[in-house]
Amino acid sequence: MHTRRWGRVGAALALLCLSPMLTAPQASADEAAPGCYAESCAGKDPYALGCDWDAELLAQLNKGNDLEVRLVYSDSCHAVWVKASLNPAYAGQESLYVELWSTPTIGGAQWARGTIKYLTPDLPVGNTTMGDWQATNKACWNNVGSRWDPAPLNYEAPGGNMPRSTGDCTEWQ
Repeated sequence: MHTRRWGRVGAALALLCLSPMLTAPQASADEAAPGCYAESCAGKDPYALGCDWDAELLAQLNKGNDLEVRLVYSDSCHAVWVKASLNPAYAGQESLYVELWSTPTIGGAQWARGTIKYLTPDLPVGNTTMGDWQATNKACWNNVGSRWDPAPLNYEAPGGNMPRSTGDCTEWQ
């Protein structure tokens, strides 16, 4: 009789120990549902809405060893944005602007979305707000000002041609 009682108790204990392994897997905190999807992400912070955990690099450019600019895409949010980091040893006196530029894939005007202004050694990291993943996008930096494209599709001024030393962009993606 004692053997049978311990058998039931042992089976109950074994079931209790195995029950966590028998339940459905739970999503990790990193993989929790993001706070936006596609168009609802436009103009919003990718980190605040949980879109950064699966961000993949689409394109990158560097300004020497001073500045790294990355165009990234989140599959879980279907959104793009620009991440930038400035070398803390940067000694330049210029203000650096980083922007996400977009144009509809089927053609149309290009526009800047979400400017990062004034990256400094004290504030060396930043990101733009998110943009449309279905558009054609590029990441740019410049030292001229907000909403200035150092590599536009077309210069608006007749015969205008500013030197590329004032900024640069990734290829359109």
